[in-house]
Amino acid sequence: MTSELTSELGCMTLVAGLLDILREVNGDEVTGDLIYMNFFRKGEKIGEKIGTDKDPQTALKQFIEYIKNSYDIDIEIINEDSKEKEYTADIRFKRCLIKGLCKNQGLSLKTPLCRSTQGLIEGALSIMTCKQVSLDISIADWDICQGTVQFKKRRDIFHFI
Repeated sequence: MTSELTSELGCMTLVAGLLDILREVNGDEVTGDLIYMNFFRKGEKIGEKIGTDKDPQTALKQFIEYIKNSYDIDIEIINEDSKEKEYTADIRFKRCLIKGLCKNQGLSLKTPLCRSTQGLIEGALSIMTCKQVSLDISIADWDICQGTVQFKKRRDIFHFI
């Protein structure tokens, strides 16, 4: 076994152990929220690095290119719909942050770890577009995951003033 594989296996084992402890202490919902927020913040940093004030189509394409080269996450846009104040895109990804970890550690794909990819995407795209972004994952499978990214105007809570 090469040192790179040993290192990767060690990291996977460490993450799986930490996940078990977090789930035992906090439950799945809170653990999922913790993982989501951690990766949402990481996504915001990525979004700042790529650039802000972009339209949703441009932001999504630039994010996909960046994430493919930097994180080996393979995302493709399979359908787009643009309306007056809303843009949605159906996306499909073969590789994500957690599939390898889950498979190697015998974990279900639907663990709280699945929220990491959601947080990363939502965090980056919300910073890049200054919009409220949500990713609804409809298919989570070993071969492919699929979901819909929705961009909406960010709610201004002080708009009434």
